[in-house]
Amino acid sequence: MWIFTEGALTEPQYIDIVRGLRDPGIRLAVHIANDERTNGGTKGPQRPTHARKPLDLLDQALAKLREENRKARREKWGSPPKGVDRWTTVWCLFDRDQHEGVDEVARVAKKMEKDGEGLRIAYSHPCFELWRLLHHQDFTSSFGGVCDEATKKLPFVTPRTSKEEAKVVLPEQILKRGGPGRTDGSDGFAKAKARAKKINAQYGEHHLYSKRDPYTDVWRFVEEGLQVTDY
Repeated sequence: MWIFTEGALTEPQYIDIVRGLRDPGIRLAVHIANDERTNGGTKGPQRPTHARKPLDLLDQALAKLREENRKARREKWGSPPKGVDRWTTVWCLFDRDQHEGVDEVARVAKKMEKDGEGLRIAYSHPCFELWRLLHHQDFTSSFGGVCDEATKKLPFVTPRTSKEEAKVVLPEQILKRGGPGRTDGSDGFAKAKARAKKINAQYGEHHLYSKRDPYTDVWRFVEEGLQVTDY
């Protein structure tokens, strides 16, 4: 699986934590295709070279999918293992923010998924911080498209927390509390997923993704992409 993330730090850090929780019996290679983090993965890129808006991610994802499909044919990989639909799937994780092209990316991905092709998306409105917040509380109101408003509600963010510090994802911010010797943590994946589905249920298929406020389906990326069902 190849992943293209809009965020240069938060989403890659989240992925690092969660992919390490997958059952070791599941053979899956996970690559963050546009990972440009520095300082051992603790800081974002000093000079970003990858374009990260939704339409840019789509172009990069389609190019990677074509590349992997050509490689499979050239090297004669044959049919994928039993129970696996295809050798390679490419995911795009992106936010609403004020980006152009959100609905076009969703349209292309939806059609490709229906046709059995390997492109998938995980989308959050206003931003990925909504998914982080749902690990701690229910929330159904609009943020008015302002990501900073979602960030402020994170329980570990205070008025003294810098924007860079708020972007950092730590295991105790998402993992379920009650583990061995631990009293910190969150409500965990299952509750975050249930809260997200409750939010998303208010929208029909006819609703444009750009108008779904709030919205997040990152849980689908976790289950279908990373093959993790609990944490």
